[in-house]
Amino acid sequence: MTKASLICNKKNNIDLVLEPIKGGDTISTLSIKELIEASEYTSLRISNSNIKNAVAELTDVLKPLQDKKIGRTIRYQVLERIDAKISITIESDEMGATAEITSAQGGKHLSAKAILNAAQEAGVKKGFSKEHLIQLAQLAAKQVPNSQVEMQIASGKIAVNGKDALIKPLVESAQARILKPKKREDGSVDMRDLGDIICVNVGDPIAQKVPLTQGKQGYTVTATLLPPEPGNDVELVAGEGTNISTKNTNILVSEKVGLPKLINNGMEVDEVYKIKNVTVATGNINFTGSVIVDGDVTEGMRVTASGDITVGGFVESATLEAGGDITISGGLIGRKHDIEKKHITNVTMSVNISAKGNIYAKYGQYAQITCHQDVHIENQLLHSSLDISGRLWIGKSEHANGKLIGGYTKAGTSVHAGIIGATAGSNTIINFEHKMLSFKHEIQQLEERLNVMSEKNNELKAAINKLKKLPKEKAKPELLAKIVPTYQFHANQMGELLNEKLALEENLQEYMTSIYIEATEKLYHGVELIVGDYNDRSRREYGPSKMFYRDRKILIDPIVNT
Repeated sequence: MTKASLICNKKNNIDLVLEPIKGGDTISTLSIKELIEASEYTSLRISNSNIKNAVAELTDVLKPLQDKKIGRTIRYQVLERIDAKISITIESDEMGATAEITSAQGGKHLSAKAILNAAQEAGVKKGFSKEHLIQLAQLAAKQVPNSQVEMQIASGKIAVNGKDALIKPLVESAQARILKPKKREDGSVDMRDLGDIICVNVGDPIAQKVPLTQGKQGYTVTATLLPPEPGNDVELVAGEGTNISTKNTNILVSEKVGLPKLINNGMEVDEVYKIKNVTVATGNINFTGSVIVDGDVTEGMRVTASGDITVGGFVESATLEAGGDITISGGLIGRKHDIEKKHITNVTMSVNISAKGNIYAKYGQYAQITCHQDVHIENQLLHSSLDISGRLWIGKSEHANGKLIGGYTKAGTSVHAGIIGATAGSNTIINFEHKMLSFKHEIQQLEERLNVMSEKNNELKAAINKLKKLPKEKAKPELLAKIVPTYQFHANQMGELLNEKLALEENLQEYMTSIYIEATEKLYHGVELIVGDYNDRSRREYGPSKMFYRDRKILIDPIVNT
């Protein structure tokens, strides 16, 4: 019978060698494949066409032979060793490169070095991951023959933009000291001890400019450099009572003994008047600069300052007026009023504080508060009347967890507290009218100007029509030439005013939808929100909720913590 064997050739591939003998079992394509499957060459690539050719040629050779006669040897390469192949893909933005390897079929595997070389030939120059190169080479070597495996082998580096310059205070403000009182040795805090360094001396460094950074350059895998955007610069501002240091232009120093205060991009130092308590014995205080009261401001007294007012104790049935901030370590205590029988807006509170800056206090009750910026009450605010242009925040600086109970608040942007209202259903009214009145006033002024301009335009239009109707002998073209441009000028102005009015009306609507009340723990019944001509009140107890205006309605939605 014909003998079949697999023999390695000079190219290290495998030939099928057939030695034809007439008679015996027939050699077929199937028997040759069984021979291959039983051999050590199963991972090599099979040439099915050469197997068929070998079988066909065997048939031709055997046909003329006598029984048991030997024919010429037939030899065909039927198995080929195929080395692993690699394809490199560079992402469209050139920020990554991926290698895809088709695993070897009895041939050579790719080493990490070979993968690196292939990537470099494809144009990848930077950002290689040595770990990924090794990992991919090992993974491809373990794959079944002629299968694909891919992995990202290089990554670009995004440019890191520079940081903006910033102004860093080197001394604590009065507010920082009040909200972070000095600790005693036993761990308790002394709310009346403001410390000894609340005032700065001449030459003390009080603020530092941290310069902008240029950022870090990035690159693509093809080695294209990605330049960073440098940070924005700010100028260190020397406010009143300060100056730029002659030794370091990034340092701001005090020029006098006084109270440091943050301003935009800098600080200023107010002349400071320091007193233990304000009582009948000391009299009222009226000072150009800032005032520090270590203790209390007692009943009936008045403190007026062009700068900040800082009180280490309590303000009880007294009046404070500041051109800057007011910071009170203790609370605001006014005389109790029966505000359920008498509307709170008609009540004159015995404690009255007013600031053009911000107001900080631990708590307040039966207080009149007027503020051009934000009000921060740390614990609770009870039955008080507020007129503030900014935000009302009741609670810790990081979490509004205080109580707002009763009272009438006119706010500018938003109101935040843990609990708003009370189980007794005390009327708690919040009205956002400041900016709305301002918008409406501007709109009204524009309407008045539009009315005046409209009347003027009607007169000019009537004059133009009259001149056009005159017979030729009475025509006045020179007059018409003057009136027409005037009419056109006024018409254009009217168009601009109408656009301005529309923009203001849009801004008013945007403002109305931006203001809100937020109770992070409970919103009780009896809380009323007033937004212009729209108002409504809560009629039951809610969990964490937000009260706001939308589509001509006052709505209450739950706050979902994520």
